[in-house]
Amino acid sequence: MPSERLQRQIDSLLDAAEAAVAERDWNTVRECCNAVLRVDPENEDATLFLQMAGDDSVTSTDAPTNGSEAPVEASTPNAPTPETPAPEPAAVVPQPPASEPAPEPEPQEFAAGRYEVKRYLGEGGKKKVYLAYDRTLDRDVAFALIKTDGLDDVGRERIKREAQAMGRMGTHPCVMPIYDLGEENGQPFMVQPLMSGGDVEGLVEDAEGPLDLEQAIQIGRQTAEGLAFAHSKGIVHRDIKPGNVWMDETGAAKVGDFGLAVATDRSRLTVEKVMVGTVSYMPPEQATGGDVTPKADLYSLGAMLYEMCAGRPPFLGDDEIAIITQHVNTPPVAPSWHNKAIPQSLDSLIMRLLAKAPTDRPESAEDVITALDEVDLSAAAAQTEDADPINRVQSGVFVGRRSTMDQLKKAFEEVMSGQGRMVTLVGEPGIGKTRTSQELQTYAAMRGAEVLWGRCHEGGGAPPYWPWVQALRTYVLAKDPEVLRTLLGANASVVSEMVPDIKTKLPEAQIASNIEDPEAARFRLFDSVANFLRTASLADPMVIILDDLHWADRSSLLLLEYVVKELRNSRLLLIGNYRDVEITRRHPLAIALGDLTREQLFERIHL
Repeated sequence: MPSERLQRQIDSLLDAAEAAVAERDWNTVRECCNAVLRVDPENEDATLFLQMAGDDSVTSTDAPTNGSEAPVEASTPNAPTPETPAPEPAAVVPQPPASEPAPEPEPQEFAAGRYEVKRYLGEGGKKKVYLAYDRTLDRDVAFALIKTDGLDDVGRERIKREAQAMGRMGTHPCVMPIYDLGEENGQPFMVQPLMSGGDVEGLVEDAEGPLDLEQAIQIGRQTAEGLAFAHSKGIVHRDIKPGNVWMDETGAAKVGDFGLAVATDRSRLTVEKVMVGTVSYMPPEQATGGDVTPKADLYSLGAMLYEMCAGRPPFLGDDEIAIITQHVNTPPVAPSWHNKAIPQSLDSLIMRLLAKAPTDRPESAEDVITALDEVDLSAAAAQTEDADPINRVQSGVFVGRRSTMDQLKKAFEEVMSGQGRMVTLVGEPGIGKTRTSQELQTYAAMRGAEVLWGRCHEGGGAPPYWPWVQALRTYVLAKDPEVLRTLLGANASVVSEMVPDIKTKLPEAQIASNIEDPEAARFRLFDSVANFLRTASLADPMVIILDDLHWADRSSLLLLEYVVKELRNSRLLLIGNYRDVEITRRHPLAIALGDLTREQLFERIHL
């Protein structure tokens, strides 16, 4: 999925291609569309425009005309007569190409000469921007010509509302003002200050990692000041993001682009339950069509601060739905996990801003300003590695496992975004496999994950699938029957063959009759368990820790192989602990892991 900045360039190329279609400038159409398809091969608009160029460039509509509306057919020496058969298509003599229309000249001035165009600055999805000189007020300005192609009445009204909202607010040093608003040949325009520092999005992209914390705090504070001013005027921005915060020549930040702004005392233009905004910074209540209050802007500010301080947004995903789902359901990992230099006070503020419930966020933008003023960056230098979120909830100090924990936490973060996986912890007896797993349990529980344990026992006596029975029994007994019924669905009766506790919760889950051969029955059981775990993990992320796998029975290992192969598109992390000194080449675990290794389905961590 293209980034927002790249998408703006794609939109610009498609706009140019569309204009070229109207002018029948097929070379320009091909050039623009091929540029789009190089970065977005499945772009339907570019493909359609290319098809138009391929068809129309060889039709008679490009032939010379006699001045009337209809084209004149050009005669050729090989024109067919009743006595002469028509030549093959390949033998048609092409017409001389019509002269290509000259490219549309860039405008030299706007608003009856008030604004003299100095140069073209660029364009995004909605605006074409020029550096212009305001002859009336003797100053350089940014002249934004609003694109109206395909713009409906709601879109036009939104443009007016942006100007009205900002005009209603008046002036503030942290809000980008509108100098002028009007129409040029029926096309709306806005005149705003020239922001030579660019936007914060470009700043973050150029940094390729976290910004300097002092600069990030300054930008966050000035954004909060702009929001405090807007909120005091009854305006909620609803689209705070790095691309909507601009920097002047001194590096001061100003909030702009109030195109989605809504006055709290006016009816909304958007239909109820329609999502607006940018998904990487979108508060849960806005994503789900709920009431949007000033605290929605605080959540977006928190997501922006997170990205500036951690070098990445709070949530990543393969598509917009995956990111929105995490905003709604998944607690973020603390930004200090990505950047150890973040002091605890700033870490805590960002986590409060990203609270799912608006009532758990700071009360106002003024409170955010106060909290940012209290951040002491000098204290961060004395902050040790052990100050990350996991160690703050532990009573002791976990020594010598920092690298291992980073690997496990990275695996868990990938699982949270819907990429299920397995990791094994391998080492000699007493080296700390179980202890390390307990540390991960603490971390995962902080993120809202279900953590289940299953332990294998040395010697005989344990029933088949014993570690799985232990883990699933814990889950089943903790769930409300209605929730369990929904998660198990048609798999209830089959899984109850392995976990009889299901029948205690769901009496209707009758054990299926055993009329199949053993292989078919085992496949049905494995598939039902895997489907149950996938469904349950999508409801709440899940970690299953299987301890002492070197003692596991063969049935448990076969189920392990099957589940690992079905982990894709789940939020399940499997942790398997075993002693490598216990494993020979013919050991059942060695055989099972060998099959998984060949398919690259798990990661092995040696302690």
